[in-house]
Amino acid sequence: MEKITISSSLEDYLEAIAEIIEEQGHAHTKEIADRLKVKMPSVTNALQALSSRGLIHYQSHSPVFLTPSGAEKAAVIRHRHSALKNFFCYILKLPDTEANDAACKVEHIIGEKVMSRIVLLSEAIATREDCGQLRAYLEQTLPQIRSDDAEDLVSLDQLKEGQRGVVVRVAENLRGLKKFADLGLVNGTLLEMEGTAPFGDLMRIKVMGSSLSLRRCDASHIWLRPTE
Repeated sequence: MEKITISSSLEDYLEAIAEIIEEQGHAHTKEIADRLKVKMPSVTNALQALSSRGLIHYQSHSPVFLTPSGAEKAAVIRHRHSALKNFFCYILKLPDTEANDAACKVEHIIGEKVMSRIVLLSEAIATREDCGQLRAYLEQTLPQIRSDDAEDLVSLDQLKEGQRGVVVRVAENLRGLKKFADLGLVNGTLLEMEGTAPFGDLMRIKVMGSSLSLRRCDASHIWLRPTE
């Protein structure tokens, strides 16, 4: 069967139609509009587009039904959303609403090969005995990484020995900005302060499993959120 490609917006409509039919046995245009929080003319245009691609049966003032092709494609979309939501929720430890929102954004741009690898990774972390320590580490560490709107940032030079933090912002006037980016000092990176040199102003930090040194004056341009 020829693969049917549709836009991310039409994928949302197809997913919503499938969900409504599963819940109520039928899907009317108003129900679709309410589910997606869009206006009726937008729903009509989307349904006509899906109908022209053979994914739904649509007639004005009548319930919408999925064709076999539409049902198959909707199932793939819903499975992809569910798998991503589970990954964000149970592996990355995001709250349910935030995990669902992230899944809605990512599901439209991710390829099947990457999707398959995420599913495999999720299953391995969740079920393998040799991932027990990793599960415990994620359970303890990830919830400590909070949203960017909190006002508890500190510069890297203020981090205490043994303390960890997540990079939130790197000032553009940091000397050797590209070099540090290549070493992993970018937004979202978790790092740990290993210590300072007995003499001088060099600081040693652990980034992505490796140790690197930088001067205290450079560290003052890197802002992060402590995790503990």
